[in-house]
Amino acid sequence: LADQGVCCIDEFDKMAKSNQDGLLEAMEQQQVSIAKAGVVASVPARCAVIAAANPSQGKYNMNKSVAENLKISTPLLSRFDLVFILKDEADHEQDKLVSSNIMDLYRQGGNKSSNIDAQTANNELMDVASTDRATMKHRLPWVALTQMPLPAEMVKDYISYAREYCKPKLTQEAAAVLKEYFMSLRYPEDGSSRNDSVPITTRQLEALIRLSQARAKICLREFVLKEDADDVVELMRDSVNQVHMDGSGKLDRTRGGAGGKSKRKLKRTFMDELKKMGQAKFSKDDFYRVAARVDLSLSEFWPMVEELRSCDQPELIQTSDGMYSLIC
Repeated sequence: LADQGVCCIDEFDKMAKSNQDGLLEAMEQQQVSIAKAGVVASVPARCAVIAAANPSQGKYNMNKSVAENLKISTPLLSRFDLVFILKDEADHEQDKLVSSNIMDLYRQGGNKSSNIDAQTANNELMDVASTDRATMKHRLPWVALTQMPLPAEMVKDYISYAREYCKPKLTQEAAAVLKEYFMSLRYPEDGSSRNDSVPITTRQLEALIRLSQARAKICLREFVLKEDADDVVELMRDSVNQVHMDGSGKLDRTRGGAGGKSKRKLKRTFMDELKKMGQAKFSKDDFYRVAARVDLSLSEFWPMVEELRSCDQPELIQTSDGMYSLIC
């Protein structure tokens, strides 16, 4: 139904497993296979997917990964180019803006007349633009407060025209920006090991290219400019930071992207429990007892032990007698 359009899905986390499998095929191959009443066919599903999901526990837990919070399969989550986390946190200024906007919609029929907010946004935009190129974070509030919304029919026609006649090509300057950001994720500049880098693959690089072309297309440009790539890198950086941020506000690069497990805190807890035992060597039975105390399932336990042994800076070593020792 959404072929060559946009498919919007609400309550994404409550989707049945069979429907998730069908959606995975649509997002991966841009088609849906049908086998009913002896008829086998494949219909095109060339569309963008925008989905919203709620955390399984009612509140998002930053100590868990996105897949753990939403209870959605990792392969399906990995098909999304961007993942953003919207948390309901008590913020006086933000709550004031939201409540004022809602009241204005009812009081003025949707017309915006917040001159003070518009002036504030304009001043912030000018301050940033005077020193450097204004980021989307500063530009978007200014547009929302100072520009009147376009009619829905005009926006629909504009998008249809851009999709039909605009096919932007990637320039060398834009490609250099995307490549530099991709390499910075694969090989961190802070000197951390390759195993501690963000788990990003060529799929994310293709996502950067698609988003850059879409950014140029909406401006009816024939070529993807450097500014288009800069905006897309800003979006991707914000998404990556949100996905990999843990409860303490630090980047946990071992989460495995939108999927994966939040292992860093679990590893630290496991190692602390071993140190509390005060032993020089540990048997597998000792490991099992510690795993039970930290509520670690057996399916996750041994892979984590292997990671602690085989990483660039190992914390465990296996001796010739089959026992394990800590590396101080």
